[in-house]
Amino acid sequence: MRWTQITECGPVRRRNEDWLSVCPNLGLFAVADGMGGHQAGDVASRLALEVLEHCLGKLQYKKMPSRDRLAWGIQQANEAVYLAAREDMQRRGMGTTITACLVEDYKVTVANVGDSRALLLREGQINKLTVDHSLVQELIDGGGISEKEALRHPQRNVLTRALGIDPRVDVDIYEYGIAKGDRLLICTDGLTGFVPEQRIGELVMLSPNLHETVYLLQKEAIAFGSNDNITIILLAVD
Repeated sequence: MRWTQITECGPVRRRNEDWLSVCPNLGLFAVADGMGGHQAGDVASRLALEVLEHCLGKLQYKKMPSRDRLAWGIQQANEAVYLAAREDMQRRGMGTTITACLVEDYKVTVANVGDSRALLLREGQINKLTVDHSLVQELIDGGGISEKEALRHPQRNVLTRALGIDPRVDVDIYEYGIAKGDRLLICTDGLTGFVPEQRIGELVMLSPNLHETVYLLQKEAIAFGSNDNITIILLAVD
């Protein structure tokens, strides 16, 4: 398996509130998009992923299903962010999205809270592995707007679920098989909030060079008007 990653402020934001985790020894690949308060978004996203890494490291050699390890680690991350926000008035209300993948052999376990995403590209087809916890996703599900309209909806950044807001959080967990030739993309909404998924799939399939591909995706997000931080992890299953 090969991988690469990129994270940057983007053309508008002064501070990068995204964070990423790449721990191949744990099989962990994750992104987080922080929010809330003065210098708090970056604190929330970094803290969440640091706690998740620590927890999964403790459980690495335990006979425990991947989904249970991931669920427990994210609950611990949620508690850490929640308590950190309560201890500092300037950080009250801070939170973060999280999308984390545990890759083991030819299986990926995906956990998601918020609107960061995991996407799978296979034989030219792109499929979303997560469901956004956002207002526009609820509107899409209810038939009120289309996927295309969601990209320009004025409330597209409103989340219905985030890490660190409450003492406990509901975590969506999925398990998928992966195969040789697959591409696994994990990213924040600085990319998927602006570039249609079909276009993302086209760019990923353009080149076998993963480094080149993530820079192409970054440039495309900016060209499509992204005003957010942009964080991407791209894995190739060989």
